[in-house]
Amino acid sequence: MEKNMEDRNRKMVLTAIFGIAAVIIALFVVYISTGGLSAVAVVWGLMIIALLSALTAVKTGRKKEYNYAGVAIGALMVVAGLMISAMSYFDSGTTAGSGMVTGGTILLVICLLSLKKSPDRDIRDERSLKIGTWAIAYSWYLTFFVVIVIFWLSYLDIVVIEAYAAIGTLVLLMPLSTVGFQWYFSRKGDVY
Repeated sequence: MEKNMEDRNRKMVLTAIFGIAAVIIALFVVYISTGGLSAVAVVWGLMIIALLSALTAVKTGRKKEYNYAGVAIGALMVVAGLMISAMSYFDSGTTAGSGMVTGGTILLVICLLSLKKSPDRDIRDERSLKIGTWAIAYSWYLTFFVVIVIFWLSYLDIVVIEAYAAIGTLVLLMPLSTVGFQWYFSRKGDVY
């Protein structure tokens, strides 16, 4: 049980580190592409970093007080985001409010679900770890092939693909296909 907790905590910390690195890299790409950073990009980046840090603290902490604090912070973020959105209703360029509402909702849901989860739920055996690993690998292969197809369709001017559509498709494809492959392999009993 203790080993599973250590592995889960290590994975959470690595996920937060990769997420923070991704935000920094994305801000660097924005800086190179536009010749500077807008205040909105910096606020969104800092908000994502803060959310990742809060989620890591909640998920790696063993006390329920962390989850209660996460619920309170998430609720405050939702209320603050709604207030910012209401105050900037006529300014169509402001998106910080919707970002705070989204981040707060994510934190709120994760903390509430963590409060209801039983401690025995995180016990994993070799079969479930193998299925999870193969599901992620299959998801990666599928996503890689979709990226190749999107690239060639765009490069050969067969269709015009907007960046937000391509990226949004990939953002949804990876986790949904992972869950689908996990479900399929679990029903099958093994990966082969």
